[in-house]
Amino acid sequence: MAAHPDLRIDSNLAPFSPCVDRFVTSGYREAVSFERQLELLAGVPGIVGVALDYPTQFGDGVALRELTARFGLRVGMVEVDMYSTPEWQHGSLTAADEATRRRALARCKRGVEEALAAEAADLQLWLGQDGYDYPFQSDYREAWARLRDGIAEVAAHRPEMRITVEYKLKEPRNRCHLATAAAVLSLILEIGAPNVGATLDVGHSLMALENPAEAAVLLGSRGRLYHLHLNDNFRDWDHDMSPASVHLWEQLELFYWLRRLGFDGWYGIDTYPYREDGRRALERTVRTVYWLYEMAAALPADEMARLQRADDVAGILDLLHEHVLRRPGDRAPR
Repeated sequence: MAAHPDLRIDSNLAPFSPCVDRFVTSGYREAVSFERQLELLAGVPGIVGVALDYPTQFGDGVALRELTARFGLRVGMVEVDMYSTPEWQHGSLTAADEATRRRALARCKRGVEEALAAEAADLQLWLGQDGYDYPFQSDYREAWARLRDGIAEVAAHRPEMRITVEYKLKEPRNRCHLATAAAVLSLILEIGAPNVGATLDVGHSLMALENPAEAAVLLGSRGRLYHLHLNDNFRDWDHDMSPASVHLWEQLELFYWLRRLGFDGWYGIDTYPYREDGRRALERTVRTVYWLYEMAAALPADEMARLQRADDVAGILDLLHEHVLRRPGDRAPR
C-alpha cells in the first residue's frame, strides 16, 4: 500500500510500546528500544511521520531529525509533556504557584526550540493537569487568564512555530479547563495569535458528547484546525480504539467535512492496541483512514447539500446506504 499523496499520516509509538495500564504496570508486551520502535513504525505502509513527547521521548531536536530521517520518517507533532510527573499536579500554566508556572513556561519554550530543530509540523500543548476535581476548587477567571497569557507567551516565543492546543473533558483531572472545542476556540480567538490553533482528538470530542464533524467545522472554518488525533471510544472514556470501530457514521461525516473544509494538516493516529499485535493494529488503522478519506470523496456533495437544505433525513440515509453499504449487484427489497 503506497502512501496516499493527499494524506500526511503520523502516529505515536504506542503500538510498539509495552502499552502499560494501571492494572498491568509492566505492560502487555516486551519493551523494545526507541530506535527499534521508529524502525517498526517506518515499516507500516502509509505512515510518513512520528508524533513524540518532549522531553520524555527525546531531548535534542537536531539528533531526532537525523534519527527519524534514517528511517524515512518526518517529525509530525511534538507534544510538551506537562502531565506525567507530580510536579504539575496542581496545574502547569494555571498553577497558582508562580515558580511552577514559570518552570512550565520554560519547558514549553524549550519544547518549541527543539520542535523547530526537529523540523516538526507543530508543537502541541495538552494541559491535562490544568483543571480541577471539586466544586469551588478553582478560580475560573484566574485559571482562564493564566491559560490565555501562558499560551500567548509560548506562541510569541517563536512565531514561526505553530502551537496546537488539544482539549479533553477529563483525565487526569476530573474536569479540564479546556474541555470542548468551543472552549479551546474561545481561548484561541482571545489570544489572537496567528500561529495558535487546535488539535481535534476524535475520542476527546466523543467523550465531550460533541459531534466531531461539527467540532471540525467550528475550528476549521476559522483556520484553526491544525492537527487530528484519530481514534474511537464508547463515549465514556478515552479508550483510544481504532478509528471508526464504534462510531463509523460520525467519523465518515468528519472526513466528509474535512474535505469540504480543505483541511491540509496532519492525520495523526493516536491509538493504544493493548492486547493486539501492534503492527497489525496500526496497518488496519491506516487502511481505515484511507477508506474514510476515499469514501468521503465518493459521496456526491451537491446531492448531499440539496438533501440537507430540504432537511430530507430519509434521502440522506438512502444516499449513504447507496454509496457506503450496498455492494455492486445488491438489490433493494420490493
